[in-house]
Amino acid sequence: MQALSVIGMILGVALLIYLTFKGLNGFIASLIGALVVIITSGLPFWGTLSGAYAASLGSTFGSYLFLFTIGSAYSELMKKSGAAESIANFLFSFLGTKATVAGTLIITFLLAYGGVNAFIIIFAVYPVAVPMFHKANVSKLLMPAIFLYGAVVLNVVTPGAPSMLCITLSEKLGVTTFAAPTIAIAMLLLAFGWGVLYFTWVSNRLRAKGIGFVASESDAELMAGDTGAKELPPIHLAILPYVVIVVLKLALANAMSASDGICTAMAAGIVVLIITNYKYLKGHVVQDFANGWLSSVNPLLLTSALMGFAAVVKACPGFESFMNVAMLMADKMNPYISAVIVTNVFSGITGASLSGTQIFCSTMADQFMSLGTVNAEALYKVVGMASMGMDTLPHCPTFVMEAQVCGVTTKESYPYVLVMTVITPIALALIAAGMAIFGLI
Repeated sequence: MQALSVIGMILGVALLIYLTFKGLNGFIASLIGALVVIITSGLPFWGTLSGAYAASLGSTFGSYLFLFTIGSAYSELMKKSGAAESIANFLFSFLGTKATVAGTLIITFLLAYGGVNAFIIIFAVYPVAVPMFHKANVSKLLMPAIFLYGAVVLNVVTPGAPSMLCITLSEKLGVTTFAAPTIAIAMLLLAFGWGVLYFTWVSNRLRAKGIGFVASESDAELMAGDTGAKELPPIHLAILPYVVIVVLKLALANAMSASDGICTAMAAGIVVLIITNYKYLKGHVVQDFANGWLSSVNPLLLTSALMGFAAVVKACPGFESFMNVAMLMADKMNPYISAVIVTNVFSGITGASLSGTQIFCSTMADQFMSLGTVNAEALYKVVGMASMGMDTLPHCPTFVMEAQVCGVTTKESYPYVLVMTVITPIALALIAAGMAIFGLI
C-alpha cells in the first residue's frame, strides 16, 4: 500500500501541474489531484475531503485573508490613481532608453517591495515599459522573466520583504523579516547584479540574432506614447505612500508580529494614498478600494486550495516515506543543504512557493531546529530563497497570466523564466546555505 501511495502522490502532483497548465481552474485541479491521492492511498473519501482538504483550505484562507485583501486594495488604488505609473515613468525618464532592461527590473522590484502585488505590478509597469522596449528594440520575450524576477525573487531576498512566504517563515521560526542581514544583503547584491547582467546580455544576444521588439495589437497606442492620456500624480505624491509603508515596516519590525506589522503598514499606506492622491481617485475611490479588496479572493482561494491539496498529500502513507528520506538527508548531510532540497520538492509538489514554505513550517521546521546545529535566522533566508525554485514550473499561474498580458507565447518566453526564477533561486539558496555553514549570518 505504501508503494501505491507514493505512486499516487506523484500522479496527483503531475495531474495538478498538467491540468493547471492546460488552463483548468486551479481550485478544481487541486480537487482532482487530491482525489487521485485519496483513492490510491486508501484514505477515507469524504472524511479526508471535509477534514484534511477543507480544514487546511479554510485555515489558510482565514490566516491570510487580511494580508491578501489589504495588499490587493493598496495595489488597485496605486494603479487607479496613476501613482504606480507615475513612479515607473519617473524612473524610466531618469534611467533612459539604454537602461531599459535594468530600469524595468528596478521599477518592478521597488513596486513589489512597496507592497504592490505581483499580479498587479505588470499592469502598472507594462504600459510604460512597451515604449522603452520599442525604442531600445528589446524583445518582449524577456518581459515575463523580468517581471517575475523583480517582483518575486529580488523582493524575497531583500530584508523586510512584505512577501507572504517571508511572513510565514519569520513567525514560525521566531525571527523578524529583517533576519540574517549579512546573508540578505549579500544575496540582494548578487541577485540584482546577476539579474541586470543576464537580462542585458540575453537582450543583446537576441537583438544580434534579429530577434527584437515585436508589437502586439494592443501595443499601438503605447508605442505612440499614449498610456491612457490621463493626468498622473506628481512623483512626490506618488511615492509618499510607498515611503510610509517602508518606514512603518522598519519601525514595527520588533513591536508586533510580521503579519500584523505588514497589515498595519499597508493600511497606513492606503490612508496616505487616498488623502494625498484624492484628486486622482475622486468619484471612484470607494469602488477602487472594493474592487481591489474583492479581487484578492480568487488568488487567495487558489493558494488555499493548493494548501488543501498539500494537506491530503501529507495525510497519505507515501508522504511519510518522503519525510523519512528528508530527515535522513538532514541527518546525513548538512541541514541547510537538505533544507534547500526538501523545500524545493515541497514547492514543486504544490506549485507555489507559499505552499511549499507552509508545508516546511508545519512538518519539518521543528525537526530542523531540534538538531541544535541550525541558526533560525539563517534557516529563514535559506528556506525562503529555496521555496522560489521549483514553484515556477510552466503551469505557474502568474507566469501564464504575464505571458498573455505581454502578448508572447509561454513556450518562447519560458526559457528565460526557467533560468531566472527556477535555477537562479536554487543557486542563491545554496550560496546562502554555504554562508550559513561558515557562520556568515
